[in-house]
Amino acid sequence: MCRTQELKIKQKINGELKYLGYNLDHLGSKYIAETIYMLYIVNEYYNFNLERDIYPIIARKIGKSVNNVKCNIKNATEIMYYESEEEKIMRYLENNDKNKPKPKKIMKSVLKRIK
Repeated sequence: MCRTQELKIKQKINGELKYLGYNLDHLGSKYIAETIYMLYIVNEYYNFNLERDIYPIIARKIGKSVNNVKCNIKNATEIMYYESEEEKIMRYLENNDKNKPKPKKIMKSVLKRIK
């Protein structure tokens, strides 16, 4: 994949996350964007275990632990959920469940929209 194509995909991902209400300055938002990008490259992403298959790659890349990556993504998702409009999130996720969405659900929804 060429650099221009990579940048376009990353811009799309960041646009979707920003639309949902993620603060792109937070580390967790950066990590979730990177995770989504990695899943975008791998077409069979529904079979992946994030903690086993993806987070270790990101952790090595940034020099942090897998737990650090996971916790930062979880925290950024919680902040987004509490600071955004619930209806907007539910429409985006095509979900009527009033429970706070898990990061993996958000990742799958973003991937579905940008593919």
